Amino acid sequence: MPNFSVTRSVPYSAEQVFAIARDVARYKDFLPLVKRSLVRNVKTDENGRETFEGELTVAYDKLRIEEVMTSRVSVDPKALTVTARSSEGPVKHLESEWRILATAENRCDITFTVDYQLRSRTLQFVFSGMFDLAVRKVMSAFEERARTLYGPEIS
Repeated sequence: MPNFSVTRSVPYSAEQVFAIARDVARYKDFLPLVKRSLVRNVKTDENGRETFEGELTVAYDKLRIEEVMTSRVSVDPKALTVTARSSEGPVKHLESEWRILATAENRCDITFTVDYQLRSRTLQFVFSGMFDLAVRKVMSAFEERARTLYGPEIS
């Protein structure tokens, strides 16, 4: 299965970046190709970890593709991770993870990893060439969201 990962160091606190990653309901506001994002059935355990169903409507107009992706999302505020897993619709297997690591005061590393396999071999072939670029665009969108919410990098 293809596995893509990108890591960036950003001039924001781990808590600020984690707040963006965990807010799945707002993904539609800034992620490329995401037209709709919903969160349902939020449950919080005794350790503060959340689980919920996240639903993203992803559309790629040039190829006239629109799919609804439903994932089981786990948010761990202590580990600063957000993990989504799905095996529905066009996806045979999809796991994505945001991992945030504080590296200094008001600085952190963000790692975004995606491991996936589509049910259709044809779609798998078509998307495999674009997926690395898509992962990088998602990371860039997160960085831009941080700049919008928290201001530009302070030198």
